[in-house]
Amino acid sequence: MKASAPGSSGNLGPGFDVLGLAVDLRCVVGAVPAEQMTVDDGDGPIALLAGDMLFDTVMAAVDRPMALTVDNAIPRARGLGSSSAVTTAAAAAAQRALGVEPVRSEIYEIITAIEGHGDNAAPAIWGGLMAVGSNGPHPLEMNEHLIPIVGIPDTPLSTKQAREVVPTDVPLQAAVRNVSRVVLLVEALRTGNPEAFAATEGDEFHEGARAPLSPVTTSMIQAARRAGALHAAWSGAGPTTLALVTEETKESVIDALSGVLGEAGAVRVLAVDYEGLR
Repeated sequence: MKASAPGSSGNLGPGFDVLGLAVDLRCVVGAVPAEQMTVDDGDGPIALLAGDMLFDTVMAAVDRPMALTVDNAIPRARGLGSSSAVTTAAAAAAQRALGVEPVRSEIYEIITAIEGHGDNAAPAIWGGLMAVGSNGPHPLEMNEHLIPIVGIPDTPLSTKQAREVVPTDVPLQAAVRNVSRVVLLVEALRTGNPEAFAATEGDEFHEGARAPLSPVTTSMIQAARRAGALHAAWSGAGPTTLALVTEETKESVIDALSGVLGEAGAVRVLAVDYEGLR
């Protein structure tokens, strides 16, 4: 049995650990009951042990070993939600292999307990633009005229490394400024209003702290904005940059991101994925 889940872009700038957007890059996982937990991503099966994210996910979902196959079109360690997509698809495929149709809210609880990133898990499961918090996931409205473009550097950046540099304490006034930005960002994503987008620049939760880890990410953000992007931000933990554009500015932003990356990465125009887990 198989299941698939989309990639996602978390944070979207000031929405640190709160906002996530599903994009049309997919991870497909197949599952068959087995005596030993294994995974095959095209190079032959590899045994999985307790403590591995996929092992723990499948055991939480069905409490028995599975032979997994993974076909993942989402670049790994690039800030595009690859780990949330593969765990979501693995949990769902494992349940289907036992004749159980997955319940999205239950899959969400499994993935967030293991991975801890609700801002990626929610869009991977439900699709679209999602907000998460202590009161669970909530869908938000996304303006249909907004087009996601990503600049994906060849050099990976681990989520663990990117999270280690984020400060655990933020000055009160900085937090107030960021709350203002994220409120306006939700409105801008709904309406496409350029003035609202302009007021969301300058995240003070995570982007500044992460900038030294991937200078090219900041360079892409700046280039995208100069080229007319309504919004540009770190995609998740990076190093990918997410830009939101209209049809009128799409080509200029593609050129700007390509100019920064050169041969050291790729620029892709994506669509918002509204299906989530399937």
